[in-house]
Amino acid sequence: MPQLLEFIRHHPYLIAAAVIIILLFIGDELLRRLRKYRELRPAESVLLINKGAAVLDIRPHTEFGVGHVIGARNIPVAELDTRIAELDKFKEQPVIICCDTGQTSQKAAATLIKRGFKAVHTLKGGIRAWQNEHLPLERGERS
Repeated sequence: MPQLLEFIRHHPYLIAAAVIIILLFIGDELLRRLRKYRELRPAESVLLINKGAAVLDIRPHTEFGVGHVIGARNIPVAELDTRIAELDKFKEQPVIICCDTGQTSQKAAATLIKRGFKAVHTLKGGIRAWQNEHLPLERGERS
């Protein structure tokens, strides 16, 4: 114990950096738990899709046409506010939102939650993570 106190006394900047990193980690974890949507890894998403979850792809039409989750609906994030009524039939069932890398889908998730959707999820890592897991993609312009 005396050695620990001596180390703390001689290295205040290292201790301060460690405390800051720990606080940032705790803050990030608290924010993650307070979100009203959940991030799902590709394998978890497959299980939910097999149970009947709807998949919403918010990438532009051109990217969607190159490859998307089988059965996904495409509403680009820029059009989401004006076309959200198309999704009303999915309000009571799980919806998985996917984008390219998983970043844009968080904004779309917040929009759906504000509009009364009950079980909103995002695909962690987006379509890139889906491809990295070697999961199948459907090609073509289906909306």
